[in-house]
Amino acid sequence: MNNTNRALNRLLIFFCGLLLLVVGAGAAAGVLVPAFRDWWKGATTGATVQVSTWLRQTPLGNTGVSWIMPAILLLLLIAVIVLIAFITRQGHGHTGVAVYERSSETGTTIIDSAVPEHAIQDALSRRPEFVTSHVSTYQVRRTPVLKVSVTCRRGVSPKDAATIIEDKLRALDELLGRQLPALIQISGGFRANLTKSTRLQ
Repeated sequence: MNNTNRALNRLLIFFCGLLLLVVGAGAAAGVLVPAFRDWWKGATTGATVQVSTWLRQTPLGNTGVSWIMPAILLLLLIAVIVLIAFITRQGHGHTGVAVYERSSETGTTIIDSAVPEHAIQDALSRRPEFVTSHVSTYQVRRTPVLKVSVTCRRGVSPKDAATIIEDKLRALDELLGRQLPALIQISGGFRANLTKSTRLQ
């Protein structure tokens, strides 16, 4: 129900975890294995000499500074920007508009998502069949979709719970004069956990 790229998210988590695992294993091996520690010292010494040679061979004009360092800083900056953009997109998908209809004759009709959310939430909160309920609005393929989540009390049939919610949604449709796509998620008992009802156009 959101626009999070799950595959990319899992791939990033996998590579970050793999990197941390390799770094941790290397640090542990450096402490516990003398042979690895000696090899690491020799490898880092050679790498330091090689990097110093590259820096001397790639001067940036007459500044005395290698162009490699600004290039690395630029790449790091780009990586930080990409990661920030990636982080800010995670978990999003919520929208503040439930209905947006543009008409050249009568203007534009905009209904805030708080209107259907509060209407359904208030109606469900009065029902003794539910322990908790939550209503939110998501943007799915540029279409606002209501998500109605309820937790039933013990002994309440998932079918009865779905019927109650559907009745409230139909009343909302009559109030707004249009049908809003909705996803109903019911939880509580074992039977209820296996039940989902969808009313998507």
